Amino acid sequence: MATCQPFFKSKILDSDDPYWPIRQIFIDVFQFKFVKVLIKLILLCNTIIIILETVILLEVFDAVFFIKYYMSYIGSIFMWLTLYSVLQMAKSVSSGLRDLRGWKFSSAEKFTGKDIFFEKIFVILHVLLAIFTGITYAIPDESDKNFVLVLVAIKKFFPTFELVFTILYRLSFLILIITTLAPFHMIIYYCGYTRANFITFLKYVENLNYGYDHPDLMNSVYDQKYQRKITRRLEFCVETHVRLYSINNRMLGDLRHYIFLYSVIGALLAIGIVVYGVSSPGNYLCLLCMSFSFVLMFVHIIWVGQVTEASTSQMFETLKQTVWYYWNDKNKKIFLMLLLNSEKAFKIQFTQNVSINYELGLSIVKSIYSTIMVLARLQNNYSGEGN
Repeated sequence: MATCQPFFKSKILDSDDPYWPIRQIFIDVFQFKFVKVLIKLILLCNTIIIILETVILLEVFDAVFFIKYYMSYIGSIFMWLTLYSVLQMAKSVSSGLRDLRGWKFSSAEKFTGKDIFFEKIFVILHVLLAIFTGITYAIPDESDKNFVLVLVAIKKFFPTFELVFTILYRLSFLILIITTLAPFHMIIYYCGYTRANFITFLKYVENLNYGYDHPDLMNSVYDQKYQRKITRRLEFCVETHVRLYSINNRMLGDLRHYIFLYSVIGALLAIGIVVYGVSSPGNYLCLLCMSFSFVLMFVHIIWVGQVTEASTSQMFETLKQTVWYYWNDKNKKIFLMLLLNSEKAFKIQFTQNVSINYELGLSIVKSIYSTIMVLARLQNNYSGEGN
């Protein structure tokens, strides 16, 4: 591979964006006032739905009834969370992208070509699957009353307008699909952009001594021109590194509590999907589409978190291999500061010790499995008592 020749300048180029459809659909669209008003209106309706569902669950207060409508109830809470958070998340991510700016996606060799192609295919498949899931959910089915708690609430509290409210509720899913996907694709998009910046930045770090082979380095200890050039390069790297981390950490600070809530409620929703699929007859086409959509999103976001962490950790390993011992004391001190700052990789953290990576994915799967076993035993016990 040819040696990359970096240009050590403090001005960062405007980015080209091969993912511009994702950005426009899942980030930029939420900047329009009409969309903001529509989201807030649907949020209000969804809040009323959750209150009515909670009233019904408290009135019945039965374990079998709760397990039967568990998936629907948690799904309503999940929808409410997406509606509540999507506008704030879009604002934070847009602000982070404006401040980050950064290099072109094409500058990151490891992030172009096949990687971008497969990322696009994956997102397109997931969006199409989610839309199909919304359509199957919107189409009336006789089994819906066995697992959709909203329909029970409408029939109980609004019997006169049952048909109208049911139609409006089903049609709302065609809008809610994009809203539900948006928070996850915002994080995926931002992580991809961060990866591209770190991978490009790594080229500069790898070539701190660019233009000087080892024989020249032996004679450059007292070369002031060479030492000044190294100083400029090191200062640029320190400034860029601090800038990348500060912007990303600020953006994560705004989203950390949302990421935590999505992890918890998403795990509870996964439990509900599995329990319903195993124990209840119903609209299995909708359930199957929902399950595949959920799994695709879960795997995608866990993978994105892992590769982002891996990309940023490469910098520390690269710096350890840098030929620094021909530099003057000033450059050595700057280099040491850069080395210490890069020791900790950038992670998508929502607590001090928990990050989005393979370890989190494995722990969530284990927790889901354990909870499913407990719920299955509980349902069997109550079924046995009923017999």
